[in-house]
This record gives sequence, C-alpha cells and structure tokens, in this order.
Amino acid sequence: MGYSEIIVILIVYSGLITFFLLPFRSGMNVINQQKGQIKFTQIFKENFIGIIFHKKAILAIILLTFTLFCVWSAYADTEYHFNAHSGYPPISTELNAIYSMIGVFLYTVVLALCIAFLKTLKIVKAVR
Repeated sequence: MGYSEIIVILIVYSGLITFFLLPFRSGMNVINQQKGQIKFTQIFKENFIGIIFHKKAILAIILLTFTLFCVWSAYADTEYHFNAHSGYPPISTELNAIYSMIGVFLYTVVLALCIAFLKTLKIVKAVR
C-alpha cells in the first residue's frame, strides 16, 4: 500500500472518529457550573469524559474494533497466501499485525485527546 493510500485512509478514519466522538451538545455547560476560577485540567478532564461517554461514542468503538479486526485479518490473509503459494519456508506476520494494531489504537487515543484539548481551549477562550 502506497503512502497516498494510507493518507486517504487516515483522513477518512480521522473524520469518522471525530464525528463519532463529538457530542451534539456543546461543552458550554462547564462554564455555567464554574463561575469562579476555571481550571484548565478540570475542564479538560470533563471534556474528555464527555467525549468518551455519550451515545455516538459507541459507534466510534465499533469503528475502532472493526478497523483492528480488518488489520488483523489482512495480515493473516497475507501470511496464509504467502505460505500456501510461495514455496519458501513459512513466515509469520503476527508481530507486524500487532504493531499495526497498536499504532491504530494509539492514533485513536491521540485523536481523542486532541479533540478534548481543542474543546477545552475553546471553552477557556470563551470565558476569558
């Protein structure tokens, strides 16, 4: 798979995950609860929890699970095809599959943290 294909897949995946992780309601209710000093870490924590625990986040978890399953099955099929048709000694792509799955999972976590961070910056900027 070429770099351009990977970039397109990442853009589509990022768009879907972002859509699924952003709730329909805005996070401005945090401002109304804290009229005194606003702590960035507290707002970030509430935003992150709000991003993870809402109805559309279930679709993001399903998408992540489906993506991890597709990565694993693609490596398993490549290994089977190589071992069945090459005539060379058998190979194992299990370690590559695990590394790719860890990469996809970490990318999703970083994306969720970035979404929470940007929402927190927006709230803090609106208050000040």
